[in-house]
Amino acid sequence: MFPQIKTILYTTALGSHTRPVFRFTVALARQHDAKIVLLHVVEPLSNSVRFLLDSYLPSDIVDTLREQTTHGTLEKFHKRLEQFCAEELGSTLEQTPLISEIRVVSGFTPDMILREADQVNADLIVMGTHTGSRLRTDLLGSTTRRVTLLSKRPVLIVPVADAPDNEWPQALT
Repeated sequence: MFPQIKTILYTTALGSHTRPVFRFTVALARQHDAKIVLLHVVEPLSNSVRFLLDSYLPSDIVDTLREQTTHGTLEKFHKRLEQFCAEELGSTLEQTPLISEIRVVSGFTPDMILREADQVNADLIVMGTHTGSRLRTDLLGSTTRRVTLLSKRPVLIVPVADAPDNEWPQALT
């Protein structure tokens, strides 16, 4: 007997493959009567950017700038995901029971995905990966590879060819 899927953690970088993978996740959730938690991770500033900021600006200004930038960025991504869901589902988040939550967090992406999967007690993590060129078919993206290697939960990787949004996937609908 297969384990029940009640909570799906759908991770997105909001790239070109977002719509097909989201549509696949929605179809899967409907098939299993599951809820979807959307997750987007914002990577922190790189060490070189932090070094430059620290070198040329006073520390109190740098601290304030970091806090405002991070908070503002997280809010913008959250609103963008709300709008994306409304476009895809034809209703607001309040009107659809399919999406239980949108989470936008900051940190090292693979670690944050695994942490959030634990926090929401996800039964399945869904991620997209590109296919097409030889290099892309030989290697998973570093985030996808790391999550699949370290996860204690099932991870479903949805391959997405470089195709227009409306061409794929239709398999589960």
